[in-house]
Amino acid sequence: AFPTPDDEECAARSLYFPDEGTYAGHPRFKTLTRNIRMRRGEKVAIKLKVFKDENTQLPVEGSPPGEPDTVLMDAMGFGMGCCCLQLTFQACNITEARTLYDQLTPLCPIMLALSAASPAYRGFLTESDCRWNVISASVDCRTPEERGEKPLKEGQFRIYKSRYDSIDSYLSPAGEKYNDVPLVYDEAIYQRLREGDIDHLLAQHVAHLFIRDTVSLFSEKVHQNDEQDTDHFENIQSTNWQTMRFKPPPPNSSIGWRVEFRPCELQLTDFENAAIVCFVVLLTRVILSYKLDFLIPISKVDENMQNAQKRNACREQRFWFKKHVTGQMKNGETVVENGAVEAEDEY
Repeated sequence: AFPTPDDEECAARSLYFPDEGTYAGHPRFKTLTRNIRMRRGEKVAIKLKVFKDENTQLPVEGSPPGEPDTVLMDAMGFGMGCCCLQLTFQACNITEARTLYDQLTPLCPIMLALSAASPAYRGFLTESDCRWNVISASVDCRTPEERGEKPLKEGQFRIYKSRYDSIDSYLSPAGEKYNDVPLVYDEAIYQRLREGDIDHLLAQHVAHLFIRDTVSLFSEKVHQNDEQDTDHFENIQSTNWQTMRFKPPPPNSSIGWRVEFRPCELQLTDFENAAIVCFVVLLTRVILSYKLDFLIPISKVDENMQNAQKRNACREQRFWFKKHVTGQMKNGETVVENGAVEAEDEY
């Protein structure tokens, strides 16, 4: 392949994924590949355990030292070359959008497991049935300091997840008490939003997005009038690839508040993809009509996300799920049928 991995012109520097495998019709993709590698300070390292049966030969070709059963991948293309099925819904207002964002979050790992369709990588069957962690590692631009491998000296934040991962916080008042994982955010941006009368939950969400550097910026987009254009925000928003995405209305448009549901894997047929889309759309209608409450702690959603990717997860794994989902929401608390407020959630 040309250029070779040691060529200065090579974007990925990959031993297995040639630059020719990256779409050349737009500079964004090679730019992302190069900038992620350069910001990280090294090539990305994607590792999956190989599926073992009587025919499995170990060590796996190209496996890291001491890890003979590991399939190693070293380029963004292994992740961003995967396919997925994403759905965007428009809400009637910001409150409904925040409710849908939160209530759909615990369902992300469930739908990931049910739609699992990505078991093979670099020509090997693996112990993972889903693309999620592969893409997460393929665009992980965090430096060793940000990953916690070295003390913070040049970096500003210790960042606990890749920029492609599950969400870190709920946005609605009902979800606030379930925000039980560390949320790193830019304090200066948070304070500016609070001074602009943005509430705490939404302010910390936006400030959390901005702990990331841009990894793709075009020269003609550097100088913008931020009072008339949201390109600077969208540049960061669109490269925080999370299970859910909260999408404010674009300027000078009739488009309203939207929520994007992002975990599902792509299926082989249009019929299967349409079935998943219709199911999730109907699910949003049921959540809103019956005021269902699926909220569980973010830490349990994260645990479910890891279990969802294991081989045959929908039949063999167990997931945290709320027992009482039909209570009515009042002041951010679930009220059960007898009118009493639940003292403690059960999962």
